[in-house]
Amino acid sequence: MEKVFVQWDKNRLCWLTLAWFDGFGARTLRKLRALYSNQGDRAYNVSRETLISLGVNSNHADKFISWRKDVVPEMLARRLDAEKIRFVLECEDEFPSYLKHSSDPPACLFIRGATLQLNRPIAIVGTRAITSYGFRVTKFLSRELALAGCEIISGLALGIDGCAHESVLEVGGKTVAVLANGCSDATIYPRHNFPLAKRIMEKGGSLVSELPPGTCSFKHLFPLRNRIIASLSVATIVVEAAEGSGSLITAKLALEENRDVFAVPGPITSMQSGGTNNLIKLGAIPCTGPEEVLKLFELEQEKPREPIILTDEERSLIDMLDRPLHKDELIRAMEKSPAEISSLLTSLELKGAIEHEGANIYSRSISSH
Repeated sequence: MEKVFVQWDKNRLCWLTLAWFDGFGARTLRKLRALYSNQGDRAYNVSRETLISLGVNSNHADKFISWRKDVVPEMLARRLDAEKIRFVLECEDEFPSYLKHSSDPPACLFIRGATLQLNRPIAIVGTRAITSYGFRVTKFLSRELALAGCEIISGLALGIDGCAHESVLEVGGKTVAVLANGCSDATIYPRHNFPLAKRIMEKGGSLVSELPPGTCSFKHLFPLRNRIIASLSVATIVVEAAEGSGSLITAKLALEENRDVFAVPGPITSMQSGGTNNLIKLGAIPCTGPEEVLKLFELEQEKPREPIILTDEERSLIDMLDRPLHKDELIRAMEKSPAEISSLLTSLELKGAIEHEGANIYSRSISSH
C-alpha cells in the first residue's frame, strides 16, 4: 500500500515540535488543539501563564519555555522523513476513527509502514510467559482471523503478542504493532522482536506510537500503549494472562470503551490462565474459536477446513497426544522403531494434525481436535 507523506508547513512543524516535548501528554496537547485548532504557531508560542491555566505544572511549563529556545522544528521533521515515519494529527484522515472517538485518544500518532486503514481490527494480547497451550491457541486464532480479513493488533511484546504478529505474517495477513516507545529503529523494544518489527512493515503492516522517535520504553508507558490497543480495536481477545497481568489492563480499558472482550478459557491448574478464567467469571465472552469473534462482522471463516484424513497408525499416534509428548515416549508406547515414528510424525505435521514444539516434543494442532 502506498505510503503518503504530508508536506511540512509551519502549522504542522509547530504541532510536531509540541508533540516531541516529553513534558506534554496527550491531554495537554488536546487542550492546546482545542484552544488553537490549526494555528500551530500560536500554540507553539503559548505563554507560561496559559500553560499553567491548562493544567501544566510550573516545572514543566518552565522546561518547555527553555526547551523551545533551542529546538529546531525543521530538524525534527527531517529526522521523521529520514526514517520514513509519518506524523498524523487527530484531525487527519489516516487517524483511525475507532481511536478518534475513544474516551482518551492520543493527540497525534507516529506511524511507520503501510497507511493505517483498518476495517476489522481485532486485538490479541496476553502474557509474555507463553505456554505451549497459549502458543497453539494464539497461532490458530491469529491465522484464522487474518484469513477472514481481520487486521490483528498487538503490542510487539514477547510471548502472545509476538506469536500473534508472526502467525498473521505466515498467512499473508495484516498486523499492526502498537509500541510503548518511539518507532525508530534504535528504540524498538524488545530488541529480540526488532526483526519482527521490520517484517511487519515489509509485509504491509504498520508500527504505531504516540511517542516521538528516540523515546525509550519505561514502565509507565505500557498502560498508555495498552489503551491505544484497546481503543484501536473492535474487540480484544486475551489468550493467556496471570492475575495482575498487563493484558488485563488492556481488557479493562476495552470494556470501558464499550468494546467486546473475549477470553480464552484455560486449565484451572495453569497460572497463566488465572486471569483469563477470572475475566470469564466477570462477564468476558468465552473464546473457543474464531467463529465467535467473526460474528461481530457477520463473517464466517474464509476457507472452511477440509477433514484431515488419517491412516489407522496416524490415528493411533494422534490419540496418544492428549498432552504434549516427547518423541521417545511415542516410540516406547507404540513399540515402533525411531524411523517409523519419525515417518508418522512427518506425515502428521504435513497434514497439519500435529505441531512440533521443539526439542522433539509434539502436540495436537488445535485444528485437529
